[in-house]
Amino acid sequence: MTFVTLEANLREMEWAADAYWKSYPGTTPIKLRWRALSVRHSFHVLPGESILVLGAGSGLWTQYLDEVLQHQNPITAVVFHKDFQESPLLQTDTVRSIFVEDLARDLPSETFDYVVGTGILCHDKYAENLRVVHRLLKPGGSFVFFEPNHWNPQVWLRDQFQWIGRWAGQSSCQTGIRRYRLLLTASHQGLTHLEAIPYDIVHPRIPARLVRFVQSLAFVFEHAPLVKEFCGTIYFCGRRPAQPEKRRAPMNLATRRHFFDAVSVVIPCFNEEMNIPNLVAQLIGFYGDYIHEIVIVNDNSRDRTAEVTREVAKREPRVKLVNRQPPNGVGLALRDGYAAATGKYILTMDCDFVDILPEFRDLFAALDDGYEGAIGSRFTHDSIMVNYPFLKIVANRSFHLLVRLVLRLGVRDISNNLKLYRADIFKTMKIEQPGFAANAETGLKAKLAGYRLKEVPISWINRTMDMGSSSFRIVKVAPGYAKALFGMIWRGLRQPRPLPIIRPEGPAPHET
Repeated sequence: MTFVTLEANLREMEWAADAYWKSYPGTTPIKLRWRALSVRHSFHVLPGESILVLGAGSGLWTQYLDEVLQHQNPITAVVFHKDFQESPLLQTDTVRSIFVEDLARDLPSETFDYVVGTGILCHDKYAENLRVVHRLLKPGGSFVFFEPNHWNPQVWLRDQFQWIGRWAGQSSCQTGIRRYRLLLTASHQGLTHLEAIPYDIVHPRIPARLVRFVQSLAFVFEHAPLVKEFCGTIYFCGRRPAQPEKRRAPMNLATRRHFFDAVSVVIPCFNEEMNIPNLVAQLIGFYGDYIHEIVIVNDNSRDRTAEVTREVAKREPRVKLVNRQPPNGVGLALRDGYAAATGKYILTMDCDFVDILPEFRDLFAALDDGYEGAIGSRFTHDSIMVNYPFLKIVANRSFHLLVRLVLRLGVRDISNNLKLYRADIFKTMKIEQPGFAANAETGLKAKLAGYRLKEVPISWINRTMDMGSSSFRIVKVAPGYAKALFGMIWRGLRQPRPLPIIRPEGPAPHET
């Protein structure tokens, strides 16, 4: 009986994966870029953090990973065929390739912040493979793999009938991933914070010109009960635990002098006592040079939100508390927060956005490029969502479809409370909706007024247990969104659109 090593499996997997992506030149660039963006948005990768790509092949995926990380991270591309080592795609200032014959000998332990791969884990020695991943990660480091889903009909047929798999170019050791077994095996290897999520229902044979349209529909189907189980891929991520478990320290991301001491952060809060201290610390850590003030709007909380904010303000004088009187509501809190803000720019956000703070860099970049406002969008083609509730997706997509059809606005997600505008835009806007629908109002009214806005892709990840629960409930808030939309439609029918805003001379940004 021939003994097959893990490295032999990985050589087979790497060769098959590289050939697979080369066989779909129309869709491969799009799909590999999605996966690269998923890495960036899932982990909110910071400049300088190290990444290992396991089974990089000729570098088809690595080039997109390097690109979306803006060439700010050292990437080690591990290859198992010498022919791949000299690939031009793996010879850049931030990417180095390593030919590996023995993983235990050739790669040092506890070296990398992230280990990633695509189509490289789904083989019959994946338990041993996960043990290696655990060894290579630094304590607290994370991994993500994109692997064939066992329950996808095409993958299932290849697994059940080996001749179909061989005809399709599948390696002899390859197997479709069953989510439960994958999670169980990974936990046995000491990995934690595990997620195995159906991902990417867009088939690679779809004509490239239709991919964007199909992906717009896929946002719904990839989260639909039962249907999602047939996605082509499993997005599998987790972490090597650290003792003691702690958040990574923030680093200074405030590099654009134009925003120094110019940004008022407005945060409506209802029962957020557990989140405020960490959120303020992280905001100051990442963007301290930008921040003129942090306005915490206590919207009649029943917990110690006000007391905790006062305690934080003693340590950080830029924190300001606005205590509201009843009635409460997100729209009323935003209105009072904008009125209290004194910075040149206003960044409005929720308390549970702390994990995505590194992605705010793109909001500031948009305004630096000439836009007058930037909106964090969960539904661009470059966004990622983890565990997003299906009913919220249906409601969100239905709302924006109506906006596009009736108001003829090319928007994808303007109802999120993550916006960076010039302060005068918020301060001159009349917010009429008292509740959550005000978030849509602040997007729609600015767009209808003719301001140049950019939707910036962000990730959406459900609140963790230590963040408490959200007060957003679809049944309660849906009437407000409908009222906001139809109110603007009614006013639009009764009066013409406003005249274009007169701006200083200069090049306008490229609209997206």
